[in-house]
Amino acid sequence: MSNAENGLRMIGYVRVSTSKQDLGPEVQIADLKAEAERKGWILTIRREEAASGKSMANRPVLAQALADLKARKFDGLAVSKLDRLSRRMVDFAGILETSNRQRWALVCLDLGVDTSTTTGAAMAQVTMTFAEMERKRIGERVAGWHREKQAKGERTGGKSKLPTATVELVLSHRAAGTSMAGIADVLNAESVPTAKGGAWHASTIRQVLGSTKAQELMSA
Repeated sequence: MSNAENGLRMIGYVRVSTSKQDLGPEVQIADLKAEAERKGWILTIRREEAASGKSMANRPVLAQALADLKARKFDGLAVSKLDRLSRRMVDFAGILETSNRQRWALVCLDLGVDTSTTTGAAMAQVTMTFAEMERKRIGERVAGWHREKQAKGERTGGKSKLPTATVELVLSHRAAGTSMAGIADVLNAESVPTAKGGAWHASTIRQVLGSTKAQELMSA
């Protein structure tokens, strides 16, 4: 999208959490409205009540916003701070990838990310680089967990033997709109071990998403 475009139809996503230390909804809305005034956006506020920042799953307001963006009912999504979408850079990167693929703008005011502008798009690429580093660190932690268990002679397979970091990674990709087959491809490419030591498949991802641990993380 060109910076010269005016009147972009933007969703301003506001997440309200139970933490008193988090940015309040009034401040988030004020920041988004000020940016809309400055850039000439047509702003629609979407407010998510008492939602966790640890996981992007189990957020119906965000899910509907992403569905509306995919259907081209809006031109972009804006947040006042990164942690309103997620406290994990890797989750934000997943949404960045989705916005690029579906060709809608993503704006994060505190990071200076605005993919509708040249400078903001460059900042998005920097963000993606750090997110990729985080993904690799997660993969290394997961691999280390498996090596430690194997060194002790303990099995790493079984219904609930996947480490939390792996389940969080699967949930973050899924919340960003990645297909189950696509998630499997990413985990295989990053050499993230499965519970039983084989390759990832769409069916494996489905089992993880339906696991008790995934449900606990989504409701945290």
